[in-house]
Amino acid sequence: MIIILGAGCAGLCAARRLQTRGHKVLLIEAEDHVGGLAGGIRIQGNIYEYGPHVFHTTDPQILADVKELMGADLIPYHRTIQIKFLGNYFQFPLSISDVIFKLPLSTVLRAALSFVLRAVEVWICRPKIETAETVLQRYYGDVLYKIFFKDYIQRVWGIAPAEFSPSFARERIPRFNILEVAEKAWALLSRHLGSGHAVRTEGYVEKVAGDLYTTRQGFSLITQKMADRITAGGGKILLQTKAVLIRREGQRVTGVRAVQEGKENMLDCEAVINTLPINEIALAFTPGLGVEVEEQARKLRFRAIVFIGIKVRRTRILRASFMYFREHSFNRITDLSYFGFKIEPQGSTLLVAEIACDPADRLWTDEAMVKEAVVADLLREDILTRDEIEEMHVFRAQHAHPMYTLGYERALSVLLEEFGKFHNFETAGRQGRFQYINTHVAMKMGYEAADRLADKI
Repeated sequence: MIIILGAGCAGLCAARRLQTRGHKVLLIEAEDHVGGLAGGIRIQGNIYEYGPHVFHTTDPQILADVKELMGADLIPYHRTIQIKFLGNYFQFPLSISDVIFKLPLSTVLRAALSFVLRAVEVWICRPKIETAETVLQRYYGDVLYKIFFKDYIQRVWGIAPAEFSPSFARERIPRFNILEVAEKAWALLSRHLGSGHAVRTEGYVEKVAGDLYTTRQGFSLITQKMADRITAGGGKILLQTKAVLIRREGQRVTGVRAVQEGKENMLDCEAVINTLPINEIALAFTPGLGVEVEEQARKLRFRAIVFIGIKVRRTRILRASFMYFREHSFNRITDLSYFGFKIEPQGSTLLVAEIACDPADRLWTDEAMVKEAVVADLLREDILTRDEIEEMHVFRAQHAHPMYTLGYERALSVLLEEFGKFHNFETAGRQGRFQYINTHVAMKMGYEAADRLADKI
């Protein structure tokens, strides 16, 4: 039997692939539902999700698998994103047209100059120490960096951009291409000044690989159907069960100690695929993996998120499917009516606001405080009225986002190198490989981890 730690996208896909290769699987999941961060919580008949997840991929195998699994339940989705700042609504990620027409002319000119200067500077010299700050300054110039990114990153992540690895900016934030900027800026200005007609902005937003899909129960229906297929094939899924220890003999894993309803059991296994936080799993081995591994594991950090779910007596609330706010208690809010959700009763919608924090913060534990803070900000934005609110619920994700702090690459490589020595252990997924990835990438990681493991056991 192969044990899979975590029943999120990576774990579920790993289990499905192992079953096709003839292996028996057991998934261990701490929550009372499958899906991980791509799952959802059912509260009083409605599903609240951990943020705005949709399915998209250009990988033909994953696309075919999901379409076969979901059938008619998979429905097309069109994504719209906005950020509210300086009294204006901007497309997110930044659109060239928005920068030109919604910022003051003096700011646009200063931004253009700083952007060109930074673009030229890269050909002359690079900073001695590269950080997310230096990358963003090069991508956007000093002016736009300070306006849109510097304070926002500090507030959402709890540390300054200068403390982040350059990987954070390169992997998560699209850049402006100087030739594209010049071409589109000239086209926009010419059309705007010459015709007086509204400026079209199609093609100026973030490019997402593949068509977008959702379901009437969000992404969580995809993960639930994966789980159903696994159990129908003879696999087992233990919910509300926490893996607390991994037993090893040399470079071979022999068992996992799990706790369910206060009872501990040692589960013997042929092999293990991990999708739990890599820093925590590295400390769970017995015998331990050594001082160096343990020291590096403690250097890796995750950012937590508190989610505030709100049922509102209106069919649609937001101007876009999800929106970012720079100056409120929450940094992002999603309107699930855009995602095709079946919401009860009819005439209502579900909002999910996100507050980034650390588990040591009061925000993590004080539900009354976060509820009131979110409502106050929604009222301030005139998004809803207090009497439209029907229900409010708080749920949490402790390991929502890996934090790419300076030097994290060294810590991560030590852990991955150590895990690579094992004959029957693999690690995968956002948390398991400490990578800020989307769901379709986590799914592919699960397939690949299963194949690597099956090839060597």
